Amino acid sequence: MKSLKQSQKVRIIVSGVAIYTTVKQIRFGLFGFTNQNLGANQALDALESARRTDSVADRTVGLSGTWSQLRIQLDIL
Repeated sequence: MKSLKQSQKVRIIVSGVAIYTTVKQIRFGLFGFTNQNLGANQALDALESARRTDSVADRTVGLSGTWSQLRIQLDIL
């Protein structure tokens, strides 16, 4: 499984604030603060990694955790 397409739509929730966006916008700095951008990119990398290791039937479509000391949830739409 390759990385997610840049145009893939996702929902990211950072510290309780939900944003509907694309993978490209996350990669190029969606937020005004460095730690939020870093955390969002780390979450996106973790999701892509999980999708590479899952079988096709069990493909991961979202995850949540703590990155850069922020609670982040990321879901593929």
